[in-house]
Amino acid sequence: MSVDILRFGVQLTMFEIDPAYCEWLRKYFEASAFKLLQGDVVKTWSQEWSRNPPQRIFGNLPYNAASPIIASFIGTRHIAPLSVFSVQDELGQRMMARPGGKDYSSFSIMCQAAVQIEDCGSLSPFSFYPVPKVKSRIVSIRPGTACGTIDNPEQFSIILRSMFTSRRKTLSNNIAASSRIKGYPVAEKMREAFASEGIDIQRRPETVAPCEWVSVANRVADC
Repeated sequence: MSVDILRFGVQLTMFEIDPAYCEWLRKYFEASAFKLLQGDVVKTWSQEWSRNPPQRIFGNLPYNAASPIIASFIGTRHIAPLSVFSVQDELGQRMMARPGGKDYSSFSIMCQAAVQIEDCGSLSPFSFYPVPKVKSRIVSIRPGTACGTIDNPEQFSIILRSMFTSRRKTLSNNIAASSRIKGYPVAEKMREAFASEGIDIQRRPETVAPCEWVSVANRVADC
């Protein structure tokens, strides 16, 4: 894919953690105009973004690193006009899962509360070499969401992770258990926020929609 894009004369920045593969890329694309950054993309992308914000981001993300890579962009609200990724099918399903489903998680909420996600189709294992044992899915990400602005993104992330530690327990039980976690709001404020939004705390976290989570978190942040 990178070869095809270079033919159009775009300014391309590539991230690669494998030193040997970086060396091969430098030799193979020696005459081409592109920038190669060696290292963990999660640790290096922000500096590059501050110098030259991208208009497009794309990549076939490693299965064991896709979640933290996507979370690093979404969590810091650095969203390009268009991002297209191929990820493990399971992760793609989690990103788009609806409340109450088996794939619905705190990661589903974090994604859907911050960006627009589109399912662009599945990829057969035979689309890759060597052939992996799992299927892949293509997802696109664009800025904007119906949930509005998250007032305190860091606290929002803490609330989600804490409340989904025991996803089958009620909101009430999770509030009580999470109150000891550093950065988690006072339990009484959480109960008041759910009540103000008309959400019964005898429900389970997996039944609360992304925009409801944003509303609850914003009420707590405003206290």
